[in-house]
Amino acid sequence: MKRCCTCLGGLLLFAGSSCSGGAEPRPNVLLISVDMLRADHLGSYGYGRETSPHMDRLAREGALFEECISSAPWTLPTHAALFTGLPDSVHGCTDSDRALAPGFTTLAERFRSGGYATAGFFSGPYLHPAFGLDQGFDTYVNCTSYARALDEAPVEDWAMDREVMHSSHRDVTSPAVAEEVSDWLARADAAEGDDPFFMFVHLWDVHFDFLPPAAYAERFAGEYEGTVSGEDFFFDPTIRAGMPAADLQHLLDLYDGEISWTDHHIGLILNALEERGLLDNTVIALTADHGTEFFEHGGKAHRMTLFEEVLRVPLILRYPPAIPADTRPHTLARTVDIAPTLLELADLAPLSPAGGRSLLATLGGGGASAAPIAAVSELFSVGSAMRSVRTQRWKFVDDMGRDTFAWYDLQADPCELHPSQDLEHPLGAQAKAGYLAAMAELERLYAARPAEPTASTVPESLDAHLRALGYVGEDAVSGEQDD
Repeated sequence: MKRCCTCLGGLLLFAGSSCSGGAEPRPNVLLISVDMLRADHLGSYGYGRETSPHMDRLAREGALFEECISSAPWTLPTHAALFTGLPDSVHGCTDSDRALAPGFTTLAERFRSGGYATAGFFSGPYLHPAFGLDQGFDTYVNCTSYARALDEAPVEDWAMDREVMHSSHRDVTSPAVAEEVSDWLARADAAEGDDPFFMFVHLWDVHFDFLPPAAYAERFAGEYEGTVSGEDFFFDPTIRAGMPAADLQHLLDLYDGEISWTDHHIGLILNALEERGLLDNTVIALTADHGTEFFEHGGKAHRMTLFEEVLRVPLILRYPPAIPADTRPHTLARTVDIAPTLLELADLAPLSPAGGRSLLATLGGGGASAAPIAAVSELFSVGSAMRSVRTQRWKFVDDMGRDTFAWYDLQADPCELHPSQDLEHPLGAQAKAGYLAAMAELERLYAARPAEPTASTVPESLDAHLRALGYVGEDAVSGEQDD
């Protein structure tokens, strides 16, 4: 398999100055997605450890949304939603055998048609072009080490080699991502053009396995004499509900170390922008595709429930010309709102159909659209069929696979420990009505979708890799899915 770096056009330069007298330069746009990053493990979200100084800096210098809800608890559908601004059941990338159809217009396509150079740098298997997420990128670079190894390895060796099959969980990709981004900026700088850029950066290392470099592994660890290493988190049967508290704390220490390691490389990317005088003319959006479970409800990993620990993600926006520093809007945000927000900041036409709404109106930036009322999250994968609708007050969860439902009072029960099925209760009745209203909106969007989902054209080698990791097919681990 070739290394995924496709250059569909000539390299265009970011906006550094205006070509026409007096006109404001169009902003560059940088969208950063950190895989499996929980908002509640960042200092700017109130975490007690200094895991994220560079991300916290972005929050101080921009806007932080306390409650941002992802469209799904795993990577493929959330990035399709991020790129299209559409819920998962509308864009159709709801399982490992689905790909985003060419008929959908993506964020990168809109930026490219608006005169932007577009570049993407990814480091996890579900961002592979086989899933259609490369649409609109002039350059789309695979920064995983295991993908490069495939160039030389026969498919049969790749499918048989356990070390290679597990490599995405063990892969360390942040240095490659930061280097590729810096190199791209340097080449664009040398080209001396005038067009701005849209850049997507996906950082994988926070995702388990939890194997940060030694200095970061030790950063938050106390005295630990157990045997848990952070390796094989998903498959190790000893990592389970009820495990010794010291072992679980050690896993959390390693997770925080991975966040700190990734934050360091986000700092390198910010430095690369700052050194070229681009930082303050670049819209920066930082988010995550999903969080992860550490047995808050008895399970680990993600892709099996719709609890807050897998759906609540960070959302930080920085752009000094339009976003006041240290802003914390008191509104619910959704990952499907990110695309329309970035397009409005760049003064480009919104995507259509539109499932998300720009958040600028909540920032004092004069945006034309209001913040959303409810967030829809969905899970249609590996036998699951679940949907949740959430406001800042309540959450309604419809488990269609088990033909049951529950609602939660998020003010009284933020940890979702006390589900209720009482629809006579005023809040239960309100939650049900809100759920039905959200379903009507989903039906409207579904009827307006421009294309049917397509089958993913996963290379044989990548398919073997995903199966070996338990993501698809007969090897999928019942009840616990990830990515």
